[in-house]
Amino acid sequence: MNPIDDELKKSLADGPLIRNGFSDKLQKRIVDRLEQKNSNAKKSMLVFGCVSTVLIAASILFTVDGVPSVGHDEIVVHKNEMTVFDAEAAQPYYKDQAEHEVRSAVLIGLREDHPAAGSSPAHSTYRTLLLAPEDGELRTTAEGDGILMPYKTGFMRIASVSPLNANEESQTLQAVTADGAMPLTQPASYNKSLRVAEKLHFAGNRYVALSQTIRQLDQNKPSVYEYTWVKEVEELASSQINSTGIIRPVQDPHTTLKRLYGESIQPSLKSLNTKVPQNPGSRLTAAEPVDDNGESWTIARKNGEWTPQIASYSERGADSSYGYQLKALPYKLPQSVVSYDLLPLSWDEIRKLQPNAKDAFSSPNKEIVGVVSNDNIVVFPFEGRLIPRPLLKIKLAPDESIVMLQWAVNEPYIEQWKQKGKLLLGES
Repeated sequence: MNPIDDELKKSLADGPLIRNGFSDKLQKRIVDRLEQKNSNAKKSMLVFGCVSTVLIAASILFTVDGVPSVGHDEIVVHKNEMTVFDAEAAQPYYKDQAEHEVRSAVLIGLREDHPAAGSSPAHSTYRTLLLAPEDGELRTTAEGDGILMPYKTGFMRIASVSPLNANEESQTLQAVTADGAMPLTQPASYNKSLRVAEKLHFAGNRYVALSQTIRQLDQNKPSVYEYTWVKEVEELASSQINSTGIIRPVQDPHTTLKRLYGESIQPSLKSLNTKVPQNPGSRLTAAEPVDDNGESWTIARKNGEWTPQIASYSERGADSSYGYQLKALPYKLPQSVVSYDLLPLSWDEIRKLQPNAKDAFSSPNKEIVGVVSNDNIVVFPFEGRLIPRPLLKIKLAPDESIVMLQWAVNEPYIEQWKQKGKLLLGES
């Protein structure tokens, strides 16, 4: 106990106070005690102020662009390519992940491109994953070959079929109603050059986008022709490319930009000065008309969204080939093509968190976000911000990319998709 406090207690215990309650000696001791407390309080405030100043200065030094930086020990980790995303993931999660209830299901269509190897030409294979909540967790509940695409009130199956005839192989895309029957079989390998090779780039609602490579002899000289088209699913189902030896892709059913957007798009198409695509065996001339209908175009995945691109055709004289280059179009795809295609955060934010991201997607109810890299798809919870605690990781094969993202939100649709997915794809 403080000596002054001890003396005060003894004085107070001596009996009733005199002189209006205070003696001169007692009054002096009380004043001295109060002065000592005030002095201590001032010292405490001074120390607290100094500490606060140091903490504020430290927070300024260790914060860059609103992202907490790292201390000395963590700098070593940073030098080992620790991303901002990894650093944030190391922080405590404010909410138990088990409490993050997922109310979405997504069908993800993937295309894997296989390079030419030995006698096997370059070709593509496809698979579909169904991600859905099960037993309180987000899981891959179904997986199978080909693309299982929601269509109207049911599903369509899109896969490669082969061959064209006994002497030549092809890889053309075919669409059939998915009714529980055996899936369209994808050839395990190709042993001959492909006369016709089709590759799927997009599937959604009632449309698909695909590219074609056609090889044939022109005046006994090998020639290669490349095209790109957008078709309605029914147009793909009625394609004659895989049933005739005469390849005329321009006459095969396809959807033009004019049909999709109306006549208002024609001035923009004319300004691009692209030529009407020609069938194999034909050659462009200066008299060829400008393509103001948008006959040949595609739907590409860029920075987390589907975008339309128009094809500009030309001859490639040295190797007797004919192909196209893609040009961006300043148009958003209508809902008839893509019903939902939004991210709740910017592409710059995603790349800041994960520099290796090449694609991203989110659920319509903004509860989950998938980040795609070369190696995997990682699905994270989203609650006003991306929570860096993975709900699910999916391993990707080399050269595998997304060609379809279709969503079901809330019940009973999620359960219906799970039942159909397991029947049509097979349980994962």
